[in-house]
Amino acid sequence: MIIVIVTDTKPFGMIKAGLKKGDEVSVVSCNQCARLCGTGGKEGLDEMKEKLGEGGYGACDEFLFAPVCDESLCRKILKPKGSVILVLACEAGVSSIKRVFKTKKVISALNTTGLGAFDEDGCIFMVREFK
Repeated sequence: MIIVIVTDTKPFGMIKAGLKKGDEVSVVSCNQCARLCGTGGKEGLDEMKEKLGEGGYGACDEFLFAPVCDESLCRKILKPKGSVILVLACEAGVSSIKRVFKTKKVISALNTTGLGAFDEDGCIFMVREFK
């Protein structure tokens, strides 16, 4: 059985509330659990960049890797140019990035809703909802 941390995307208005016009935004997307939930991965990254552009913000760089919750990988892979890091990952991934980049503003683009697994049809079901 494959276990996954279940996430959903925050409304863009909530994400935008943490940004200021002129912010240089680095976008980080998890290519593991968030990708499997359809909230991260390359697709989530591209959707978020599009929303940023439509909202008058731009991404100065982007990072796609897994798992974002691995602090040692964050240290090796991430070299964000932006003063703001927008993260498409679970709370553990956001926490890793905050620990590594203490001087940068970190914004979470996803809600972590629970622990899931895949059924025989390949669909994620909630094993335990986080409250």
